[in-house]
Amino acid sequence: MIYQNREEYLSVKITNNNRYPAHLHRQIEIFYVLDGAIEITIENQKSLLTKGMASVAFPNMVHETHTPEHSSAVMMIFNADFLPDFYAEFHTQKPMIPFIDAFSDAQRLHCLMQELLNAMQKNTDIRIAKGYLYIIVSMLLSELTLIKQENISSGICQDISAYLNLHFTEDISLSQLAAALGYSKYHISHIFKETFGCSYSGYLKQLRAEYAMGLLTHSDMSVTEICFASGFNSLRTFYRAFDEVYQATPTSVRHISGKSQSMFEKENIR
Repeated sequence: MIYQNREEYLSVKITNNNRYPAHLHRQIEIFYVLDGAIEITIENQKSLLTKGMASVAFPNMVHETHTPEHSSAVMMIFNADFLPDFYAEFHTQKPMIPFIDAFSDAQRLHCLMQELLNAMQKNTDIRIAKGYLYIIVSMLLSELTLIKQENISSGICQDISAYLNLHFTEDISLSQLAAALGYSKYHISHIFKETFGCSYSGYLKQLRAEYAMGLLTHSDMSVTEICFASGFNSLRTFYRAFDEVYQATPTSVRHISGKSQSMFEKENIR
């Protein structure tokens, strides 16, 4: 799971065959499917979205995408303060179910999506795009049931992610992480459960397995060397964790990496 820092206030584009691992950011992210099917997971809720369906990830909600075969979708990412009329909803509430299967006025929504895309592509006055986005978000939120969310600072999430990205190969406990960041371990543990959607150990396992995958496919290091370089304390732990993440063994990946690396390292399209 990674924390993304995005600079632009608004990004709207068509994305094909989108695949992206678990991540979070302070922006709102909306997918509207044009064709095919895309599997989206938002805070442990998963849905296979097909043509005309949509998803809405509020700020700092862990989400990921996967395209089983083919997908084409409009992807909108924007800051909450870009639409100030919705600022309170985005920061104090969240969708009970972040997926929309059908719309009361699907044809109008589709036309608005096209107009928004045209405005962005032609680089017209940003206020025109903003107007279309206001209407689109209004239609989306009217289809969702919003519930109160606990306010967890995005800064804490970013601090956790940044620190572990630097130290995940080390033997670092939850208590040590908490001490390094200046929080109690119970607070950090709560953030992992409620915001990251996994345990601290599960997060470390994912980081280490992903790092090991890179070494397996892009280095000449032995499997044993990769095991310890990735932060695992034994080959047994390494094999078990790697299999949980990739449904494959490190040796099988090393054996075929030169022939079919794409089976395990699929392109991330954002």
